[in-house]
Amino acid sequence: MSSAVEREPSWLPEILTNLAMASGIGYVAAAYTVSRWLTRPSHSRPERTPSDLGMTWEPLECRTADAMRLSGWVVTPPRPRGTVVLFHGMRNNRTQTLDRTQFLVPAGYRCVAFDHRAHGESSGKRTSFGYYEGRDVAAVLDFVRRRWPHEPRAALGISMGAAALCFGAAHASRLDAIILESMYHDVGNAFVRRIGNKYPAWFKRLSTGAVWITERRLGIRLEQLAPVEHIGNLEPAPVLVLTGTEDIHAPPEEAEILLRRCRGPRELWLVPRAGHTDMCEAGGQPYRRRILDFLHRWLGAADTEARDRIA
Repeated sequence: MSSAVEREPSWLPEILTNLAMASGIGYVAAAYTVSRWLTRPSHSRPERTPSDLGMTWEPLECRTADAMRLSGWVVTPPRPRGTVVLFHGMRNNRTQTLDRTQFLVPAGYRCVAFDHRAHGESSGKRTSFGYYEGRDVAAVLDFVRRRWPHEPRAALGISMGAAALCFGAAHASRLDAIILESMYHDVGNAFVRRIGNKYPAWFKRLSTGAVWITERRLGIRLEQLAPVEHIGNLEPAPVLVLTGTEDIHAPPEEAEILLRRCRGPRELWLVPRAGHTDMCEAGGQPYRRRILDFLHRWLGAADTEARDRIA
């Protein structure tokens, strides 16, 4: 789900909700409006680029199996030791990954980041909380594998981007390392936790209808929107699960459940004092060290194996 701040929409104040509840047609109309708002696109140009960090970058583009055009970029260090693909959260774009790029590239990792469908400069009319974004993961990882076939590869997903990695597990499992940050357990619980916080409290009165309509608009059942049911399919890729101790949307107890559902090598780190939107910032140097150590252990081993195969 989103790591950006959701503001109460101005088009449906509580008085309108009360009126809508008074008639079946009004209720359906209001629930449909909520569904449209929840799945709305978030198109925008990146607010910043790697140039703002003093880095040279190359624009990228690829297409998904269902014909979505994805826009991205790559930043390559002088002597890359591997590639890290970064997937942003809901209501964001690839700009959200720049703070990770800022320490990964100097450490020798090529960084690739694309806007998900219906986000940033990519095509698409609606978001699906990570489910169809799993097709974005498949397309991007195939692109990276074809372009740099002999290098170790890892992925880091933030919130919805982490969920998309799980939904795209058939492709993500081929990676040498996976980092999942601030990932929701299932969208039902994620939605409930946001009511009264990121979503207005009166959403609760429309939640049943909004869910029913959203399922039909997206062609997905609510129970399918559960990364916890897919995280085990990331095996054999080693997985690092991260969440903040203050994250009310992806709380530590859910991260522990996610970890238990992993079937391959797995680690968990609860980032002290971090919430849902500030993992890298709140984690500071310990966060950077943890990420780099995980990548060095697994991508370093993969690089050695690749050299041995070539020799």
